[in-house]
Amino acid sequence: MTRAFLTKNFFLFTFLISLFTFSFAESFTDFDFGYSLDLPEDYNIKDYTEDGKAYFLEHPNIPVSLVIKVIENEKSEKTALKSQLDKLNAKSQLDTFKWNEKDCSFGSFSMTLDQDYAGWAAGAALRNAGTYIVLLCYAPKDKEEACQQFILSSLNSLSTSFENFISEGLVVSYAFPKEGKIPVKLNIDGCQINSFLDKSDSEAAKWLVDMEYSVLTLYANHNLWKEAWQRYYRIIYKDEAPRIANISEDIYKALWQKAEIENPENPDISYAQKLLSWVQTFDYLRAKTAEDSDFTSLPDTILGKGNDCDSRSMLICALLKACGTESLMLISREYSHAMAAALIEAPGQTYNLPGTKLNFLMGETTAKVTWGMIAQDQADRSKWIEVLFP
Repeated sequence: MTRAFLTKNFFLFTFLISLFTFSFAESFTDFDFGYSLDLPEDYNIKDYTEDGKAYFLEHPNIPVSLVIKVIENEKSEKTALKSQLDKLNAKSQLDTFKWNEKDCSFGSFSMTLDQDYAGWAAGAALRNAGTYIVLLCYAPKDKEEACQQFILSSLNSLSTSFENFISEGLVVSYAFPKEGKIPVKLNIDGCQINSFLDKSDSEAAKWLVDMEYSVLTLYANHNLWKEAWQRYYRIIYKDEAPRIANISEDIYKALWQKAEIENPENPDISYAQKLLSWVQTFDYLRAKTAEDSDFTSLPDTILGKGNDCDSRSMLICALLKACGTESLMLISREYSHAMAAALIEAPGQTYNLPGTKLNFLMGETTAKVTWGMIAQDQADRSKWIEVLFP
């Protein structure tokens, strides 16, 4: 039995309210060394070492290969990465930067094996001192440019912490370093809330959304289209929820005490309703062209630069999860719609999470209704797909 494996039923998270785990789509996870990759669907393991330190993956439909190696007893992530590239006689251009407060290396490379290849590489520290993960993701040189978004999405999905599954991705952190605070002023339920974003958050988040949308479109006619759709939203959430963490905290500080006063027996529903009523007032604005994603990033949604039902629903989930209320997002291809759903005890329409006894109260973000009220013509639960967030 190897330490890590590809599965449609892995990526475990413990909920804050109940002790149970959820299964997520295609993820490559190693609990011993402490890393995971939330990869695009359908990568296949072609080779591996018995000690679980090296894996070679290929995609059957897209000419992309991925090498995953754990290197021990090295001086730094850059020396670990460079040593692996040198073994392949690869030419590379590597930069070092801070990712999750640790040094990380990232850059492009080219090499010749059975043919000429080009791609991108990353190296990052793992939890044990002197232990690093090295990723090499590449395609035939004449196809690398066309595959670049897929390659970068694969590398950007790396997580090196099981304590915090959500973090800004490695690649987007490299491309968009922090630039300093910009003020954000909000009015929710009559409360004036002052908070901030980073100057880079809006551009970085949009770049990520555009990259992941380009990957998602590759699965439009694939048998794993549903899983690809779930991953699309999950990857966006992982990157963008941390970007609005300060805003989430400031909203909670401003509204929670008021919710407790208004409904001391069930402040959760009172607080959730304030958030739902707030997003229901947003001006509706979709993507301008068919080539663009309909999704407006969470920073841009908060800044009033547009939104749709899915961006509103994800924002609700992020704000609720930040204060300990479990939530999930519901999407429907048949209804061309999205909703939020929260694990709150209150009357109304609910969505039962398959395989559990958990019923999530459904929240419509585009009509001015309360939690648990949904349109009758969207009531068929079999037409909704749940998106679970860490």
